[in-house]
Amino acid sequence: MYKGRQCDKHLTELRMPGVADVGDSVRLDAVLTRDADAQKRITSARLRFGKDGLLRGVDVRGALSSWAASEIKDTIRAIAQSIGPYPHDFKVNLVRVNATGQIRVLAETVTCEPRQHLTPETKSLLRRIQGEVPRGSVHRDALVQFILEADGRVSDAWMWDGTGFANVDSLTMQLFHAMRFDPAIVGRSAVATLLIQPFKF
Repeated sequence: MYKGRQCDKHLTELRMPGVADVGDSVRLDAVLTRDADAQKRITSARLRFGKDGLLRGVDVRGALSSWAASEIKDTIRAIAQSIGPYPHDFKVNLVRVNATGQIRVLAETVTCEPRQHLTPETKSLLRRIQGEVPRGSVHRDALVQFILEADGRVSDAWMWDGTGFANVDSLTMQLFHAMRFDPAIVGRSAVATLLIQPFKF
């Protein structure tokens, strides 16, 4: 399972928690739904747990306001359950996909990192994108955030930070949906994860 992968052998006994393992799923759903910014692709809370499995920190993105972000943090702190113990600090992302209202726990701390595969189609798209970047322009990074499923499929992707060139950004998203991955592994199971991929043009 780990052969040929970038893996941390100290994390082979990890177990991926679900929403109910984090805390009262009804209250989590209610606060994330109420305080989500519907204009954002996702509303997320990055949860950091200590070795003892207790919650140590919460960072919120995509909330309706700073007050809404504080309400999400306070609710999570009030209802979070111990999910450990773990070999060292453990991080997950509690994510609300705003288009569907779906609440998910996506891995951040993993035993094995996802692995990307370039296909002939992706290599061709990369060459095409390079040709679309205006000559003499300053090189810019595009950042794409995406949800990588446990089967290695990208289920959702969006531009986190664009290049400023609409055609390049559009082709980057096309490229991204053509990419193939081996999924992240937590312990001995393939899991879904929230990632950011940089592209330099």
